[in-house]
Amino acid sequence: MGQTHSDRAGRGKARLWVVIGPPPHQPPSHHAPESAPPNHDILDDVYNATLGFQKIFVVSMPYRTDRRDAMSLAAAFSNLEVEYADGIAVAEENFDAMKKLLPPGGYGQDWKVSGLGAWRAHMNVIRKIVEQNLTSALIMEDDVDWDIRIKSQMRDFARATQMLVQPLAGSTNRFLDPTYPSPSWGQTPSNFDLSSGLTTEPTTSPYGDASQWDLLWLGHCGTVFPTEAGRSTPLGRVVISNDDTVPEPQHINMQAANKDLMEQYPPHTRVVSRTRRNLCSSAYAISRAGARRLLWEMGVHQQDSGAMDIMLARICDGEKGRKMATCLTLQPPYFNHHRPIGRKSTFSDIDPWGDEMNEVAFTHNVRWSTRLNFGKLAVGETDWIDSYKDGKD
Repeated sequence: MGQTHSDRAGRGKARLWVVIGPPPHQPPSHHAPESAPPNHDILDDVYNATLGFQKIFVVSMPYRTDRRDAMSLAAAFSNLEVEYADGIAVAEENFDAMKKLLPPGGYGQDWKVSGLGAWRAHMNVIRKIVEQNLTSALIMEDDVDWDIRIKSQMRDFARATQMLVQPLAGSTNRFLDPTYPSPSWGQTPSNFDLSSGLTTEPTTSPYGDASQWDLLWLGHCGTVFPTEAGRSTPLGRVVISNDDTVPEPQHINMQAANKDLMEQYPPHTRVVSRTRRNLCSSAYAISRAGARRLLWEMGVHQQDSGAMDIMLARICDGEKGRKMATCLTLQPPYFNHHRPIGRKSTFSDIDPWGDEMNEVAFTHNVRWSTRLNFGKLAVGETDWIDSYKDGKD
């Protein structure tokens, strides 16, 4: 194992960079649909129809047939199986009555009518995961988009999460990240290049044994790297270098996040870490234990926010008296909201966007957008549209 110090942040601080194993993997430019390599191992479960989870649920209002049509098409072109879970529309006249049914603390929160319905719709899916005793499941909102190469991307993500949550090979209680289970004062984040064979091989999930993680936040509107020494969040990061599915820095939209990713790492880099202050619940996977924990925390125990994603982040970050969950995320995210041509008022069933026209369809941070390539996929063409070509402004 070699170690070098470099001032990647440009701020005079030395950051620990750990280089392990073979050179970083560069994802191939797969043609859709992707399939698993012939020599199967648990990592290759990500190539199945549910990305290595037991089920994929899509939260969608029943009347949003436009979104269901597009989602079904995207799933079909990616060889994915999705199950729709109805969104909840709360009538104004039932708003106060429904708030009285909330867990302790919920009635006094600043809920929007639409936000309350969104919370209940997600809770219904989480409850279904608990009732069906699923090992894991992915929950997506109905307007998300992903790269045509999503399955090879998810394989890299699975390799990365294994490095952060699985014990070292030959051990049951030692981990690659020196800040696990919590950093000491003065410790800084270690950066691990993507590698294999360093940790114990999982048996229940390609993303690390399902007992080792609660939530994988795969689609969000912004996050930051955990950096605070003295907090209980492990600081380790797995670096996916030379990732040609990542746009160049001028094309990356960090939304509510800061620019640490672009200031600390070279172009075409994706980084996997623990969550910190994630926003938006556009796509997240939960384990069996995670589902039970979330149903307890947000459905029974207490509510400390009028926004579902804020509560989710506080559980992951261990805030407001909650015990910290084991949550991992990545920058930039794999799943992002797609914005089609048409009136911006259709962009959200929760927040107002106005009634102006969106003239150009787009998906932030996704190069070979599945939705923007519908026309080519439908006729069997493979010269994909690259929304964020290298060298372009």
